[in-house]
Amino acid sequence: MKGGHLTLHLRLVKACNADCSYCSSWQENPHKRISAEDFTKAIRFIRDVVVPVMGCGGPHSMVSMQYVGGEILLVPKAELREMVYIAREEMAQTFGHVRDGVQSNLVGSERRVLELDTLFQGRVGTSVDGRGTQRTIKGNPDAYRKVVERSMQTIERRRRKRPGAVFVVDGQGSTNAAHEVETADRLGYPLVLRAIFQGGSQIENANQDQLVAAFTEAFDLWAMKSGVLVEPFAHLLRKRLGNVHLFDSVCPFQRDCAQNSINLDPDGSLYTCFEMADSGHFGFGNAIEGRFDLDVWEQLRARRDIVDTKCRTCPWFDACQGGCMNEAVHDTGSLYGRPDLCTVWTALFKRIDALIQQHGKEEVRSWLSTCKS
Repeated sequence: MKGGHLTLHLRLVKACNADCSYCSSWQENPHKRISAEDFTKAIRFIRDVVVPVMGCGGPHSMVSMQYVGGEILLVPKAELREMVYIAREEMAQTFGHVRDGVQSNLVGSERRVLELDTLFQGRVGTSVDGRGTQRTIKGNPDAYRKVVERSMQTIERRRRKRPGAVFVVDGQGSTNAAHEVETADRLGYPLVLRAIFQGGSQIENANQDQLVAAFTEAFDLWAMKSGVLVEPFAHLLRKRLGNVHLFDSVCPFQRDCAQNSINLDPDGSLYTCFEMADSGHFGFGNAIEGRFDLDVWEQLRARRDIVDTKCRTCPWFDACQGGCMNEAVHDTGSLYGRPDLCTVWTALFKRIDALIQQHGKEEVRSWLSTCKS
């Protein structure tokens, strides 16, 4: 009897109606949009050919389908609805539990935003930039903030809560991360702080000192004080508290990505995740063309067992799992290397352990259980 959890990133289009200085998506062909016919073909190929090799599926398994971009609102409403229902129906034939969600910049009319919210029953996430110039519409950050704030309020009126958000910590964002944590806490929505990564376009990177300062300041502001979940802090804290199993992990803290994650691009290309796709790292086939490169996929899978020696001997290895595979390729040229972000995660683990020592596991667990997700 099989089991396991598959995360399936589905990118229907790469075009976007916003301009982000840190965007990693290489828009070589931004107007390419997958058709419903090709999407059906791709989903069935993933289900029938790739998933069995990965070893997941069955009545006790789950697939989490995450629609990412580009920008999902650029897909015509009828086409989007058709493809979402196709994916649900096809994957339900293999997985015991099927759920989906969408990441959108919410740059669209109120009606279109509500239609998206309805289609995904509130499972909508977005991106924020409260006082920087990272995210713009035609170069105007205030225009972006105005549209997104309106859309978030629209969803909040319906759901009685705002959608969760991602804030990307690049060179500029490193000075604004704490502000974003404060804002999320004040307005009551969960937040993900994501360290910038180098994809297919030039970005304003942050150095390790900037990232360490940004993440540790934000953690100190959040820990034992906030009422919302902020990632990666909550996940790493749970790991140190012993509340999750070894491979109950989340990006970027897992080394078994190849066995539980797939990204489908609009042209049918298959990668482990959308960051690997943006970087062009280790594609393992094309679902529209019916190609699955088992040799490449096995190289990816081997990262579960082949890990940097320093990672193996690290006291926080069980929680970190060696960090992000895509970052390892960027920083070391190897799937099995140790990413430079090790410096950031090490600084966080030291703070986490000090927090647990100061307050005790039960008090920390009790506080964490009150944080809104």
